[in-house]
Amino acid sequence: MLLPSGPANARLMIVQDCPGYEEIRNNDWFQGSSGKELNRILEEAGTSRYQCFITGLLRDHTPFNDAERLFARSRREETPAHKPLYNKMVLGPILDGLTRLEAAIDLVRPRVIVVTNNAALFALTGKWGIKSWRASHIPYTSPKGHRCYVMPTYSPSYIMAVWKDRQIVVNDFRKFLSVSLLDSLPEPPEYNFTIRPNFSTTVSTLRSLLSRCAAQPTRLSVDIETRGGHIACTGIGWSRTEAICIPHLRVGEGDRINYWLEAEEAVIVHLLYKLLTHPNAEIIGQNFIYDAQYFYRWFHFIPNFRRDTMIAQHCLFNSMSKGLDFLSSIHTSHHVYWKDESKNWDPKLGEEQLWIYNCKDCVVTFEVDESQQSAIESFTPSWPSLPAVHEFQQSLFHPVLATMNQGIKVNGQSKSQLAEKLSAAIADREKWLVEAVGHPLNIKSPKQMCDFFYRELAQKEIKSRKTGNPTCDDSALETIGSREPLLLPLLKVIAELRSLGVFLSTFIEAPVDTDERMRCSFNIAGTSTYRFSSSENAFGSGMNLQNIPSGDKEHDLPNVRELFLPDEEMEFFDIDLDSADLRIVVWESDCTEMKQMFAEGLKPYVEVAKEYYRDPTITKHHPSYRLFKALCHGTNYLGTPSGLSSRIGLVTHEVDRIQKWYYSKFPQIKTWQDDICAHLRSKRYVENVFGYRMWWFDRIEGTIFNQAVASIPQSTVACLINRGYRNIHSRASTQQSNVKVLLQVHDSLGGQYPIADRTRALVSIREDCAVALPYPEPLIIPVGIKTSRDSWGACE
Repeated sequence: MLLPSGPANARLMIVQDCPGYEEIRNNDWFQGSSGKELNRILEEAGTSRYQCFITGLLRDHTPFNDAERLFARSRREETPAHKPLYNKMVLGPILDGLTRLEAAIDLVRPRVIVVTNNAALFALTGKWGIKSWRASHIPYTSPKGHRCYVMPTYSPSYIMAVWKDRQIVVNDFRKFLSVSLLDSLPEPPEYNFTIRPNFSTTVSTLRSLLSRCAAQPTRLSVDIETRGGHIACTGIGWSRTEAICIPHLRVGEGDRINYWLEAEEAVIVHLLYKLLTHPNAEIIGQNFIYDAQYFYRWFHFIPNFRRDTMIAQHCLFNSMSKGLDFLSSIHTSHHVYWKDESKNWDPKLGEEQLWIYNCKDCVVTFEVDESQQSAIESFTPSWPSLPAVHEFQQSLFHPVLATMNQGIKVNGQSKSQLAEKLSAAIADREKWLVEAVGHPLNIKSPKQMCDFFYRELAQKEIKSRKTGNPTCDDSALETIGSREPLLLPLLKVIAELRSLGVFLSTFIEAPVDTDERMRCSFNIAGTSTYRFSSSENAFGSGMNLQNIPSGDKEHDLPNVRELFLPDEEMEFFDIDLDSADLRIVVWESDCTEMKQMFAEGLKPYVEVAKEYYRDPTITKHHPSYRLFKALCHGTNYLGTPSGLSSRIGLVTHEVDRIQKWYYSKFPQIKTWQDDICAHLRSKRYVENVFGYRMWWFDRIEGTIFNQAVASIPQSTVACLINRGYRNIHSRASTQQSNVKVLLQVHDSLGGQYPIADRTRALVSIREDCAVALPYPEPLIIPVGIKTSRDSWGACE
């Protein structure tokens, strides 16, 4: 049996589930590489293991070193030896271990008990899920009445496997240490929530908040809960502890669905309009662009948005989680996980739990926003561009919401015809496949595909790099085709079936909105490179509008963009930035020779290909050009000969020879890459010309360097296109133009303007998108515009 270690009066107790082989062999807890890492984490947090009391729920060796195996995962696993503990059934060692652990707690009397695994967490609190409950202040009272907090975090062994979360654990231990050193146990906040309000209380609360706004700028955190595509309730918070939940829908109380009488609701919605659109109302939200879609659709107004805590987190730490529960664990003084209160809500129990949950979201958002603004101030001396970065990203809210609310007209007739055409093409190919194979083959089934290729056809297995299991994904089928040319016709049909299936299910069958327009939700904080991401909208219609294919005649795939039409008397436009990524690489590296090529109106990759192949006839339409461009582009982003050769179809030694020639011709690019890698090693971030930082908290190795180098041009283009986006919206909102953006597609914009105003509109679009990149030698990337009066896909 492994005994506890550490001082008997320690304020910080660390509890793991059970000892492993190395712990038992060395007669101490947390040994090996994970133990050494715990020592480093504790040191960074301001303490050491010798100041902590360390023990485990179980003190003996456990089969498979997994205490969770002593829990029955289902009723089938329950045996007479299992005994109840909270809402689970456990075996005797768990109960015996808990008794010993409780005795140790009463002996040491710690302020904080840190648990690193699920079994210990559950035994002490009845909670399950370290990831959910991480950093929570879970109150605990021992059998002899000692009060303290159980505070979970990730285990050292987890950190060794998921290194990107290491800094989170360091921050957790800093928080645990500060709580443990307090003179008295911190009390949870005393919330003052108004739930189930009557009409008089609701009206008086809204009028009181209106009076505050009339007197001075007033910060209000706002959150809604939805049901069936409607607003179930609206929460408003005005401090860290005070909030009201105003219900709109009700369940389980007779036949009436609406919470209010019609006349009452009219008054309340009007007061909500006056309050939330008041010039002095500074509306704060978490992913508030979702809530704003509901306000616009059902209440017909857009709140006076000021800040979004999700966007603020994205500006501070672009690669970290952005959910409100995670932000609460980092930014609030007394975090307790609460998000399951909505998931586990049972309508049969009434709606009070949901309304309390709604108020909690509001007050947590309020406190997170305060902490984030303080963090931005503290970062500013070492990151001077951060306030401007944050202000700009928040300013994208209104342009993006306007695009989402506008939507795009869809050609319903062509959509139906295209669906029939695709269905017929799929049926033809499926029939051919059955005849060729000799039996039905479900190409969507990984098991059937692997069985067919690796058992029936006896092909050498190709395994996934991620899972290590046999795979028949697109890359694997390409490899099989290169090895067995006789299978190419079969592989071609499978590839076409996959593409046609994606076209049909993703693009053609995507539901349109109630007014026959296609809408999506754009996420401003969607990617680590500050590009947007997109998905279906808040009401379940639409799709990702950033990945609409423009067709492929070679594989007989349609141009789906032709389904998207301009409105009556309008013309569609699609802007493109000329050689944007390459220009940014050239200016970042100060590659003088390529700068000169651009200055002379030449295409650098064409000129480079001409020189390498010693062929002055090469143009961008030459067969060698596409291959050579892909190679140079990959080289700019630290692509290796072995990695690039498999993608572009050249042998490795040929790629290696071209890369050496390329770097010798443009040594500034290699120097730039080396500088980025060195900066990443020392600082863990890289920064683009607009002052946006891309952080990496994972181990600095492998493809991290490729990601860092590529993130500079990718993020710069995203920042550039979004400045053009905001400029267009600002000009339209001041009625200086009638141009509307309907699409943001990573590095381009699509939209429409009145045909009658074509000349002026094209001039204004070019002006708005000609944003100077603030290099020592400023760069303005040329803006190309394609137009069509027929469809997006017909733009030329």
